[in-house]
Amino acid sequence: MSLFLTRKADLTFEQFSDYWKNVHWPTVQTVPEVMENTIRYTQQHNIGGVPEGVTAAPFDGYAEAWFPNMEAVYKVIGSPKWAEVIAKDDENFLDRSKTLVLFSEEKVDYNA
Repeated sequence: MSLFLTRKADLTFEQFSDYWKNVHWPTVQTVPEVMENTIRYTQQHNIGGVPEGVTAAPFDGYAEAWFPNMEAVYKVIGSPKWAEVIAKDDENFLDRSKTLVLFSEEKVDYNA
């Protein structure tokens, strides 16, 4: 599951990035369903630097959460704690109207 994120308009990028890493992530870790069903979680914070002629993605960052199967995803996002804890905290730093979600399956894994 990839979550493409945009910060609230009243936050600087630095405030958004700090909150996401140092407040939101520890909050997410308090939800047992997340910790029991998630294989891997990463945060990708936008660093800019897009080459000339390339269109930059309109997001401040994206999160990747890896699950063994869709059943595990539904255990996490369907849990009462998801709404009570995670979604509620999202409102502190995200413009949720601009959040996009992509469920995907890895088909190629290249390790150089």
